[in-house]
Amino acid sequence: MKKSMLTMITVCALSLIAVAQGGSTQESTMRPPKSIKLAGPRAGLTYIGGDLGTMMRENDIFPYISQVGWQFETRYFETRDGLQGLIETVILLGGFETDHPVLSASLLVGFRTRNGFEAGVGPNLSTAGQGTRSFVFAVGHTYKNDNVYIPINFAIVPSSNAVKYTVLVGFILRKD
Repeated sequence: MKKSMLTMITVCALSLIAVAQGGSTQESTMRPPKSIKLAGPRAGLTYIGGDLGTMMRENDIFPYISQVGWQFETRYFETRDGLQGLIETVILLGGFETDHPVLSASLLVGFRTRNGFEAGVGPNLSTAGQGTRSFVFAVGHTYKNDNVYIPINFAIVPSSNAVKYTVLVGFILRKD
């Protein structure tokens, strides 16, 4: 678990460095602040690894759960080169196929490049077990078509007894 968490932190840090170095050399690359709010549904699948995943498999429990939810996104800056600063709240309800559905919420701070690559990190709260607190590390790509954005994201949520790997897809609509 520590190795996967270190790997994800390294990937996020290297991504931030690469994006920062690819910027324009102009003195001012920031556009005037223009907060844009986006929102839309999410659906996906989570694989549960680590000790919890092992216990589930030993008890003939399928270590995958479905996820559905909603994402709220705010862009708080954009550079002339198209780099966007993002704050995202993702609320998911998962495990409908089990006797114990799980509610989770993540608050991510990250970025999106002009070509749609995105990465973010932040706290994650879940009602699993006695309730868990951990961090979520996410990367993905958002495809844009007019005011409709189609994100495909991969997230890792390591905790004390599990590592959850989630793939989410959905769409977000620009609210003007």
